[in-house]
Amino acid sequence: MVANANLKNLHESADNRVDANINIRDQPAPETDRYGYRIREQPMGVKRRVKVILMGAGASSLNFFKKAEEQMENVDIVCYEKNQDIGGTWLENRYPGCACDVPSVNYQFSWKIKLWTHYYSYAPEIWQYLKTIEEENKFISKYIKLRHQIERVEWDNNVGVWRMQIRNLETNEVIEDAAEFFINAGGVLNNWKWPNIPGLHSFKGKLMHSANYEEGYDLSRKKVAVIGAGSSGVQIVAAIQKRVEMLYHWIRSPIWITAGFAQIWAGKDGANFAYSKEQLEYLEKHPKKYLEYQKQIENELNQRFKFIIKGSEEAAQARELSLKEMSRKLNNNHRLIEKVIPKNFNPGCRRPTPAPGYLEALIAPNAVIFTDPISSITPTGFIDHDGKSHEVDVIICATGFDTSWLPRFPFIANGQDIRDLWSDANGLTSYLSISIPTFPNYFSYCGPYGPLGHGSFMPLIEQWTKYMFSVIRKAQVENIKSFRPRMDVSLQFRQHADLFLQRTAWTSPCRSWFKQGKADGQAAIWPGSRLHFLEMMGAPRYEDFEIEYWDANRFAFMGNGFEMREFDGRDITNYLGSLDEEGRDLQPEYDKDLINKLAGWTLDEASIVQGR
Repeated sequence: MVANANLKNLHESADNRVDANINIRDQPAPETDRYGYRIREQPMGVKRRVKVILMGAGASSLNFFKKAEEQMENVDIVCYEKNQDIGGTWLENRYPGCACDVPSVNYQFSWKIKLWTHYYSYAPEIWQYLKTIEEENKFISKYIKLRHQIERVEWDNNVGVWRMQIRNLETNEVIEDAAEFFINAGGVLNNWKWPNIPGLHSFKGKLMHSANYEEGYDLSRKKVAVIGAGSSGVQIVAAIQKRVEMLYHWIRSPIWITAGFAQIWAGKDGANFAYSKEQLEYLEKHPKKYLEYQKQIENELNQRFKFIIKGSEEAAQARELSLKEMSRKLNNNHRLIEKVIPKNFNPGCRRPTPAPGYLEALIAPNAVIFTDPISSITPTGFIDHDGKSHEVDVIICATGFDTSWLPRFPFIANGQDIRDLWSDANGLTSYLSISIPTFPNYFSYCGPYGPLGHGSFMPLIEQWTKYMFSVIRKAQVENIKSFRPRMDVSLQFRQHADLFLQRTAWTSPCRSWFKQGKADGQAAIWPGSRLHFLEMMGAPRYEDFEIEYWDANRFAFMGNGFEMREFDGRDITNYLGSLDEEGRDLQPEYDKDLINKLAGWTLDEASIVQGR
């Protein structure tokens, strides 16, 4: 073959001149395609700035603040709190004997371990634990607006935000705010209620509710009536019986007074106890043993779900043990045994509350126990069911909270108020307890069908927070406008839950706040064990959401072909493992001398492998 004499370069051909190749090589890429789509000139992983508004500054919000500072970027946070300080239920509830029903060492965050004074800590110490967290991190100055109460919340779909009206309770001024995400961290038991008893507010003595108790009020040598035999009532009765002159108490329906959580480690007969100096020193000096102590108690807590299952061997054992112990502590008082001990439901129907001394208080000489309702309250006392008048100095109403799950304000999305969605006719339908079907960008720390009777809330709070962060990050990175839990999926979850819960003591005919205070109410509690819940909350199921994007092309977030890791100082070979001694995701400072030891050019010629 004879080469074309006119060609001057090996890269030329008869129909492809070098100049043409250069033009093709350096031709600029088009800015848009024929549909007008344009590449976003940013690396994949850029996080859009979003705002989050939280309601309530209790334990849940404190965990959210702490972990957001460590794990989130470009998130603005505001928290509205109606009270004068943080702490939620542990700020509000200061009645005598108010204590946690979970051992203290397991009622704390994994990132803030404390030496507790008591096995079951009392409200002031728990509140101080939370307050210390706030003070150490200056959360009030950063995020929290105290004495501010949310009065209206409505989703604005045009701009993808929740619009809110908030009342400043000090000035009575109503302000407005908006955020892409709204989180209900107000807890379940936050709206206390008076009992519906004729003449209640005609009483001229000291009238208090357990959730609005005057801390430090002296009950010594007074005649006191305690109305309510729920978790607060039993703690109050046990705490005050020995110091009052006369105690009147009502047990309207049978209740199991069972051992509290993790009784193996409690004091004698399940009693609370103060840790000794030696025990506290041991825990302080041996953090690994402290962790083992926590894990052994948690191990016992996580075993308790088995006795909730009706017909199980564990349920039978719990019933027989509780029957025996209650009869013993009631000193075989036949009237009280007959009226108080349940016959048609097992222990666990209501959340167990440690109240050592309660049963003993019922048979004390200065106690009068009624099992029939009060006829009425008078200015000086009460009239019992037989029409007999009694004078008292103090009435304490331990009558619980509004547990209807309905907020105290209009809460609207897509033109529908939550009060209509959760009407008496419809009942409660949530998405895995954390969201509301069709309500976008909303989360709740333990909404309906949450783990209400499953032990310590602290690990659950941490898991809820991780879940929320996952969704918020996805919205930031992928430029997502809204996540709406699908109604059909939520109804399927409720169908599964309602059928499964028939297997448990929670659906038995006891009055429980799990069932809105009704014996036959809807049992809106998690359909499984604590571990079952933690696993289910391990990662969001995005297939259960209707997701709306700001971009017409949902892959626009892929950007200019680079990933943020290549620019922000993180390790660009992280997939091979970390060299950082603290496990941080940082670009390593490489050993510059390593090349002199391992590079091929440092070897002699005999070591060079010749090609074959």
